[in-house]
Amino acid sequence: KKRAHCPTSSSSLFPHPSKDSHKIQQVKPNKQTDNNNSTMMFNKLAAAALMAIVPVAQAATSSTFSYDENSIYGPQNWGKLDMPNNACDGRSNSPVAIEMGECDRFENYRFDDGNCAYGDMSYSLTNTGVKASFPSDDSCTNPTVRIPGINGKYKALQFHIHTSSEHTIDGNFYGAELHTVHAEIDGDRFAVIGMMIQPDATEPNDLFEVLLTGWEKKDLAHREACFGEPAPVATDGDDGAVRKLAEDGQDIIFAPYDLLPKGTGFFHYDGGLTTPPCSEVVWWNLADTAVAVTPDQYMRLVELVTTYIDASTCELGSNAGPVGSTSRPVQPLYGRIVERVCAAN
Repeated sequence: KKRAHCPTSSSSLFPHPSKDSHKIQQVKPNKQTDNNNSTMMFNKLAAAALMAIVPVAQAATSSTFSYDENSIYGPQNWGKLDMPNNACDGRSNSPVAIEMGECDRFENYRFDDGNCAYGDMSYSLTNTGVKASFPSDDSCTNPTVRIPGINGKYKALQFHIHTSSEHTIDGNFYGAELHTVHAEIDGDRFAVIGMMIQPDATEPNDLFEVLLTGWEKKDLAHREACFGEPAPVATDGDDGAVRKLAEDGQDIIFAPYDLLPKGTGFFHYDGGLTTPPCSEVVWWNLADTAVAVTPDQYMRLVELVTTYIDASTCELGSNAGPVGSTSRPVQPLYGRIVERVCAAN
């Protein structure tokens, strides 16, 4: 398989304040009129989509969970859900509110990209959002990470994105949050490499574009099966990168860590899954620098989540909250320590 990577965009931390962790707020990009217009369009799109979706979402999630605070299955009631090993009222839950602070220690995370290619990935859309999974049959070598100060190696299983960030940094919320979920090799713990996504880029993030295109193709397949001919997939990436993917795509190594801006540090703490049953078995590692995407790319991500079509019923089925969010509110730390681990070189 060819060892090639699509270029990525990077950004310094770009917070957008909010008083509500599960509301998608208007984001102010970098002094670009077109970007401001795109962001305004996004807010109208999300509002319109959710007005149509909410009644369906409540019915579709009656036996699972919801991000709608007005639902009996909403985040405030997750601890009461009847499911095995429900830990959603535990004292090591996630997400949490993080303070930037100074670096507590300087050590490097050890990332190994493996050799899984784009053709090995499985893209999926569910009522909770978008997900891409690595093969579980050892047909390729999954990416791995070693966390400084923690024993063992962790193998990447899948990654997914929450619309509106779940964690906060200095009280600030971000447009979305990507979680790459890892399982401990020869162990029973999990690790998440989290990345804030912020729609403040003036140029498309080409790696993110590849992911969006994979999910959009899956979405169009659902719509074609349910409603007939789909529309063509839109792209906002660099023509050369998108063309290269079209020519070599299935053989290009997929490295999720390439989304991380160079020199990124991490906020590390002991926590849990951010969806029920909220199992408290996760080493959290949240990047201290955001991944930049364009407002258009962000709008397309949110549209995928909020206008999800359930292929089995051909009905709208998102369980996003009334303002388009698939994020859990921050949970108390209960004395836990969040360390900022900065790159050693």
